[in-house]
Amino acid sequence: MLRSLGDGFRGLARNYGLVLVVLASNLALALVLAVPFAGVLRQDLAHTGASSAMMYGFDYDWWARFDGQARGFAASFAPDLTGTGFALRNLDLLLRGALPGGLFSGGGGADGAILGLGALYWLLQVFLAGGLVSVFRAPAGGWTFRGLVHASGFYFGRLLRVSLLALAAAGLVFAAYAPLARWTDGLAREAVSERTALALLLGRSALLLAALAAVHMVSSYAKVIVVCEERLSAALAVLSSAGFCARNLLPAAGQYAVVLALALALLGAFGWLDARLAVSGWKSQLLALALFQAFVAARIALRLGLLAGQVELQQGGRR
Repeated sequence: MLRSLGDGFRGLARNYGLVLVVLASNLALALVLAVPFAGVLRQDLAHTGASSAMMYGFDYDWWARFDGQARGFAASFAPDLTGTGFALRNLDLLLRGALPGGLFSGGGGADGAILGLGALYWLLQVFLAGGLVSVFRAPAGGWTFRGLVHASGFYFGRLLRVSLLALAAAGLVFAAYAPLARWTDGLAREAVSERTALALLLGRSALLLAALAAVHMVSSYAKVIVVCEERLSAALAVLSSAGFCARNLLPAAGQYAVVLALALALLGAFGWLDARLAVSGWKSQLLALALFQAFVAARIALRLGLLAGQVELQQGGRR
């Protein structure tokens, strides 16, 4: 498990430009909303005392007023989008079925522009997956941007079908979780101990996360199988992936555990640096922007390293 994951990260290190490609795609899509949002902020802050105060710290009084008046995609702006608060927020949204796009919660309530951009981002990641796996199956051979795009387009249709099957499986998980949640809520209300009630609620959340991780694992290995074994059928690739994951459950799950530990360490390091970086003036703002982008790039590297490790593990099982 550690050997395949280590080989995967070494392969990523030899092809580190892939991290920059994914980061650039993220930034390009983010600018679609960031540019008009900057215009909204510029108009709202014009000729106000908050405009100068925001250079030296966040003005929560201004934000409270802005939040009450904002419409459209600007209404989703909140301080917890930056810093380490996003991790807990996204975890809460995931457990409530609000990700992706409220698909499993009966309606997300998000603005249409954000939902549309999220759908475009999802399609872009599915598109890039084929090219990324094609590089990782022979990482010593290097890559070119043209070859990456060609492989991405060649496998896009099959990987899109795998991703749609994964969404359907996630929907089944949330459908099965709903009665379990109601049942544990009843037990928690009737529990005589607060510790027992907390254990019930945390236990069901952990079970949901484990089920969603299993869906992600099977779909991820299915994408690897489609590319590495040139499978044409997405459904058969998913079945083959489920069999592979069942036979190699400990090493496959162990890779997730290691990457999760690294992600938590990265989040802790980012939070430590963010808390000690006093943003006052444009120079420190540029430094903060560089820190945020380095953190995003490191998260992308962890995701791609896991994918490369999965390719190594799957190909090792075929040798």
